[in-house]
Amino acid sequence: MSKLLGRRLFLKGLATLPAAPYLNLAHAQGTAVPIGAVLPFTGNAGVYGPDMAEAMKRTVAKINGAGGILGGRKIELLIEDSETNASSAANITQKFINVNNCQAVTGYWATPEALSSRPIAIRNKVVQSVMCAADGITEGDTQGYVWRFQLRATGWGIVIGRAAIRHGHKNICIMGLQNAFVLPIMKAVQSQVESAGGKVVDSLVYNPEQPSYRAEVQRIFSQKVDAVYCFGQLADFVSIMKEVARNGFDTPVVALTVMADADGKFVQAVGPRVAEGIRHFQPMPDTSLPGYKAFLKLMGAPDDRIYLFAPDAHDQIAVTALAMEKAASPVGAEWAKQIMTVCNGPGEEVHDIVEALKLVRAGKPVNFSGAASVCDFAQNGDQVGRGMGEWLRKDGKNVFVGFARP
Repeated sequence: MSKLLGRRLFLKGLATLPAAPYLNLAHAQGTAVPIGAVLPFTGNAGVYGPDMAEAMKRTVAKINGAGGILGGRKIELLIEDSETNASSAANITQKFINVNNCQAVTGYWATPEALSSRPIAIRNKVVQSVMCAADGITEGDTQGYVWRFQLRATGWGIVIGRAAIRHGHKNICIMGLQNAFVLPIMKAVQSQVESAGGKVVDSLVYNPEQPSYRAEVQRIFSQKVDAVYCFGQLADFVSIMKEVARNGFDTPVVALTVMADADGKFVQAVGPRVAEGIRHFQPMPDTSLPGYKAFLKLMGAPDDRIYLFAPDAHDQIAVTALAMEKAASPVGAEWAKQIMTVCNGPGEEVHDIVEALKLVRAGKPVNFSGAASVCDFAQNGDQVGRGMGEWLRKDGKNVFVGFARP
């Protein structure tokens, strides 16, 4: 049997596993409450995994150090590497649910990871908390089990499209990776630019992991436009910008921070000269929130540190613990119904998870505000009120330009 066929049969077998029962040994009184975290330590997003894992560990330690949840039960945090890969994420999700008895699976930085694992979580009535942006993650009948701790992809495009007009980019080209995350961004940027009287001269969708992007670069960058807007991942953007530099194109480039920065990985790959002048955007926490300032202390970070994803990881754990406490149960079908109750209010506004848990135990209503956002949700599981940061690569540094919401 070939390795490929064997892998397909294995995945097919996973898909037919029975749903995890509502009650099992892991939910017995006095035992730990397992929470699974599917985080990237390798692959395109590998640079972000360690901070997200550390945020989750410290949040769990804080909760457990204050007595845990549900009458003294400790949270057991289980972390595995998604490899920024859909199949790996799905396999880990199955393991967390059917072997580790998790009723909460968190993390899911990349869209393919979340989409491959979403039906597994829903079928097993387990709550899935994601950090990825594709509109489709929360569309359709999620039965209340899928919750997004991130700005929806269409919102990314709205913010970036408005910025295009603000920067005088009236005629632009757009190129983007073929995936469910990028396509809504491209559509929203085009809509914003055209509604303001601008024009998208050319729009191109390219495939991942191509051996060369020469044809795509020649087609897009040879156009006479104010800027080229490029949306994708780090690896393809490195190849694209190397091709741009080889051909001597000097059209201004706008991208995402996970492409044009990636904690310095992009500059390491292409050099500071190629990176100079690139404008890039990424959802970020509202740094004015007391919850974010408290998060920096929890992480032992300086006051000016901007974490892009670690605050979301903190909020996933905090909201999970708080909703379980409110439901007086770790069972997904029960505590999922309490997420909006503890996050949207009405109730006392509080950003400290330990204080929030105390209020719930005292029978008082609570309106939890997290490290990344105020943690308000729409009925479909999307977070509302999220915003994006904008940076410009100037004189070898990333200069923060501003923060905006859709």
